Amino acid sequence: MSTIRKVLPTLVCAATAIAMSACSSSVNNNADASAPSATDVTVDDGGCAKNHDAIAKAQTTLANNLYGVAAENSDKGTNTNPNPKGANDPLTLTFSIEGLSHPFLVKQKQLAEEAAQRNGVKINVVSANDDVNQQFNDIQTAIAQGTDAIMMMPANTEGLGAVLGQAEAANIPYFFTQKGMLGVKPASQVLAPYATEGKMLGEWVAEHYKGRPDVNVAIISGIPGDASSDARINAFSIPLLRACTFNIVATQPGNYRRGDSEKAAQNMLSANPNINLVVGANDEAALGGLSAIQSAGRQGVDVVGMDGETDMFTAIKNGEALATVIHKPTGGIVVDEAVKYLRGEPVPQFKVLPEDLVTKANIDAGTATPAF
Repeated sequence: MSTIRKVLPTLVCAATAIAMSACSSSVNNNADASAPSATDVTVDDGGCAKNHDAIAKAQTTLANNLYGVAAENSDKGTNTNPNPKGANDPLTLTFSIEGLSHPFLVKQKQLAEEAAQRNGVKINVVSANDDVNQQFNDIQTAIAQGTDAIMMMPANTEGLGAVLGQAEAANIPYFFTQKGMLGVKPASQVLAPYATEGKMLGEWVAEHYKGRPDVNVAIISGIPGDASSDARINAFSIPLLRACTFNIVATQPGNYRRGDSEKAAQNMLSANPNINLVVGANDEAALGGLSAIQSAGRQGVDVVGMDGETDMFTAIKNGEALATVIHKPTGGIVVDEAVKYLRGEPVPQFKVLPEDLVTKANIDAGTATPAF
């Protein structure tokens, strides 16, 4: 064991991209320069001295990553509304969602509306149509027109702090769902379990290959600098590095897109003839990797991913891929939390949903269904 000093990374913000997977297609949904960072992280290399430095780097990255922070602090601290509404006061909520261009985003809208109906409150779901500037304008409009609370699933958080300052000045509490932000003061953040998804899949892979030496791994990451990709890949890698029997021979970004991921996998497969496992930062990446494997006529190369999309279920059922992790929508839960907060009940500062691993056994038994 040892300790190393942590430094909060500065992220470069990219232009808005269209959301085509459950994972964000934009960057800087990770941290804010004003966000506090802890002082030390304890490095646990599992007794694998050769991977100590790599594990230290991965643990430090996670400790400064929004989703790593959220996973570590889920349901530990609470916030309570200092000016609660009456039990019978009508409530109006605004849900600003980045867009509706993907079935997962449509599911978020549906769950939010169902939760609002269940709680007996009004909800206005506003789609930004994958335009970060429109999303900021939508939030400003909601503040100007008046709303009891604002819930956000942001495409990009660059510049969002100024808008949130307007909400605070108007005494309008705000919430993040699925994706969020450090360095601001939301009432609650109900976030996707990107870090725990990666950890669960990594632990399963380490167990699946237990006793087999020198397993060569190629990783198709998401968008460079994106918090969700960083969380998933670092959390996934740590169990493999601790096992001391895996060699991460190549990593290339696939931008969470099947086509880009296929090209990345082609490059890695060509340069590394002894790859045993291709890992996708999401299922689109994994499926792109699978296409590359099949096109190259390679045998004996396993594939795993994360999200739990329908096409990945099909690949697992057909024996073309090994496993995925269900990526759960949070739109309904954040509505429940917003209503509780407005009524004066304490809500968690961070809430991260439990994750579910899916293998062929789950699918054949009928105990798992696709996330989207």
